[in-house]
Amino acid sequence: MVEGPKTDFKEFLEVLVSFDWHEWTEWIAEWGMSRALFLSTVYAAMLFVLSTQIPNFLLFAFGWLVGTAPVWLPIAFIIGYYRVWVWYAHSIYLAGRNPVLLEMKIPREITKSPRAMETALTGFWYSSGEVTFLHRVWKGQVRPWFSFEIASFGGEVHFYVWTWKAWRNAIEAHLYSQYPEIELVEVEDYSQKFVFDPKIHTCYCTDYRLEPPDKKNIDAYPIRTYVDIELDQDPKEEFKVDPLATVLEFMSSIKPTQQVWLQIIFRQHGSTGALVKTASPWKKMVQEEVEKIRLESAVFPEELPEHISEERLKAARPRGTWKQAEQVKTMERNLGKLPFDVGVRGIFISRPEDFSSPGYTSVRWIWRPFANPNYMSQLRPRRWHNPFDYPWQDFHDFRWNLQTRRFIDAFRRRSYFHTPWETPYNIMTNEVIATIFHPPSRTVMTPGLTRISSTKAAPPPNLPK
Repeated sequence: MVEGPKTDFKEFLEVLVSFDWHEWTEWIAEWGMSRALFLSTVYAAMLFVLSTQIPNFLLFAFGWLVGTAPVWLPIAFIIGYYRVWVWYAHSIYLAGRNPVLLEMKIPREITKSPRAMETALTGFWYSSGEVTFLHRVWKGQVRPWFSFEIASFGGEVHFYVWTWKAWRNAIEAHLYSQYPEIELVEVEDYSQKFVFDPKIHTCYCTDYRLEPPDKKNIDAYPIRTYVDIELDQDPKEEFKVDPLATVLEFMSSIKPTQQVWLQIIFRQHGSTGALVKTASPWKKMVQEEVEKIRLESAVFPEELPEHISEERLKAARPRGTWKQAEQVKTMERNLGKLPFDVGVRGIFISRPEDFSSPGYTSVRWIWRPFANPNYMSQLRPRRWHNPFDYPWQDFHDFRWNLQTRRFIDAFRRRSYFHTPWETPYNIMTNEVIATIFHPPSRTVMTPGLTRISSTKAAPPPNLPK
């Protein structure tokens, strides 16, 4: 949710006399009012004042629009037609995809670290379908995306993998190669079976964004991964500490009438499937942030980095703190991983009488065990129901229920990167995704976690044919 309004009268006066549109709109937003409505009102008021100063203002403005139409109308028509065509082509292409939901049945004995899932995720890095301009624009093809999901139905926890049916065999091969003990079974989509009724259900819906308040290039700063937790060192099972256990334990503890769905949607980052010759914008972003930390850790006598000559910059010797050294090590390690576009969302479903703050607040901050304290990088709740703080933002839960229906539709479609639900996303590596989704080892004793009773074994080679 947004921060509280600035109630101090002195701060209010500072905002009022600042003559800064950004400050004004942010102050209005802190009170739960629409920025667009505020700016539209100000714009309409300015037009009204202008109309009192210019005779026949509407006729004058209309004349200018008609007179300059040969200049701006063809440009607007071309841009509008292009966008509508791309939207139409993508819609036709996506409507022809045949999705399939696979439940990942986990055995009792899983001893591999999340590095196995990281290795399996290298097989999800595809850009098939976007090879040429003809494929992308005329045919509307898009690169495949996938969804890892964890769902709890009254405390019974299940793991799922969503993909297009054409990619099923390839995805199964990559997962079985690292986890031969699991079973991937096609099941009915649980989100399609759910029917939202405001009289029976109260839902809290949220996206999770990698957004600390003081970082602009946040995608360069990963959350705490299994490498930072030292799960990659394969210690004894009794000494493993997996933050995913905290997530699963909460999902196992909900009431029988409640549900929690988590969805991690991802696709290959970039526009091509091959390794490009030049560094991607994400890699440049990480390198810039690493250089910034290096400059902050260097010793310069009261000189700002922008005033330092190239000769002095090359001669700088960093004397970083432990925190800065860990930041640089983590960020440069992720440069050697495969980047993905990632969107994360979740929903808490409950009966109205059971809907309470401890339940939905736990869902809001369910990924907090993975927060990186070095630079406060964590998956924060954003959008959907999070901005609802004041009673004037919603009348009789009309907007709340409308947002719920829209969210469930986006969840069912697994839509994040394309129409009809294009949503801001982050860039994460396969190391990060493997940290927040992997088959939990036997040290995770969550009672609601559904496991198969035995692992699969190959038949004896001497059986008669």
